[in-house]
Amino acid sequence: MSEALAPSLASAAVAAGGAPLAGLRIVENAAFVAVPLATMSLAQMGAEVIRLDPPEGGLDYRRWPLSAAGASLYWTMLNRGKRSVTLDLRTETGRMMAADLICGDVESRAAPAIFVTNLPARAPLSPEALLARRPDCIVVTLEGSSDGRSAIDYTVHSACGAAMMAGPASTGAPVSNAIPFWDVICGHRLASGILAAVLDRAQTGRGQHVALSFSDVAMESLANLGILAEAELRGHARPPDGNWVYGSFGRDFRTRCERYFMLVAVTVKQWRALVEATGIASRIAEIEAARNVSLDDEHARYAARHEIGAAIDDWAAERDLAGVEAAFAGTAVCWSPFRDTAEMLAEDPRASLQNPMFERIPHPGVEPVLTPRTPLRFSARPDLPSRPAPALGADTGDVLPGAER
Repeated sequence: MSEALAPSLASAAVAAGGAPLAGLRIVENAAFVAVPLATMSLAQMGAEVIRLDPPEGGLDYRRWPLSAAGASLYWTMLNRGKRSVTLDLRTETGRMMAADLICGDVESRAAPAIFVTNLPARAPLSPEALLARRPDCIVVTLEGSSDGRSAIDYTVHSACGAAMMAGPASTGAPVSNAIPFWDVICGHRLASGILAAVLDRAQTGRGQHVALSFSDVAMESLANLGILAEAELRGHARPPDGNWVYGSFGRDFRTRCERYFMLVAVTVKQWRALVEATGIASRIAEIEAARNVSLDDEHARYAARHEIGAAIDDWAAERDLAGVEAAFAGTAVCWSPFRDTAEMLAEDPRASLQNPMFERIPHPGVEPVLTPRTPLRFSARPDLPSRPAPALGADTGDVLPGAER
């Protein structure tokens, strides 16, 4: 670690109680999901994150869903544990104050803050300007598409082919995301990029500009899973096939009480447990004999999925959900009921205070709600707390004395 960085990190770590990322200061100017999620994830582990917003609030400050008092639950939950500074970056004065905050005092030997943004950054906040002022500065930017076009989660989802693999086989219509999963994946990739740049600076003393394209995250994800290679080598895309698990066995099934559950058998252990728990061994033996295969092989299970599915359809139709749960209890069967979020809160102890990840705490304008701490469990730091979101501009006076609010 460079001599310039070590003292500031060590002293800040002591002050912050030794949280894993104590001493790491991040300045964020961002909107929507990916960047706020990235920095919030680091704040959960002890980083100091200072969020910059215009005095009236940023692009997503009032985005749905809302609390009874009209506060954005979206903005609140993505900005937990941060400090909020209101500063008008549309003005030269505001941008200069932000640049001073990021770059800090060179004479103090403290490392500059990390600047993270997905918004247009003009000098003195551009990567080039900040690095010219402080060569050890780290600037992280997120853009929509690697070719310069605008893109967000929903357009990236439509562009990468994922929407055409989802939904019933019969419709041929695309299925969009109900949850912006690409935003979430992108946010965590940004967090790893931030930490990689911090480690590189600790080793070399140099800062850098780390850039990421939203579209590249989606394209890389499909490549990592072999889906792009599959289409390239076969010359056609994977078609939609409802809720079947591709290449193995899994599907949704309906109970007598008209509840649905997902059932998956991707290992031999899961498969054999499923056959035993459902009592369909004789029908499985008939399928194996007719096809001259062993259904211990997952590819054979996929080829025979419709015959296997019919046997489980008959079994599920004779039971309500409680009966399914009783049959699978204590076995290696991999399954779960389908639930909406209200049912999850009512039925699943993992979405309650029984899960030590959660606390119920209030936030500005939001009555006490389940609030997660980081899902990472550190044996050396088991007491990392859930932290509330800030009120807009609450930290302006402390962070930037004299700033216009």
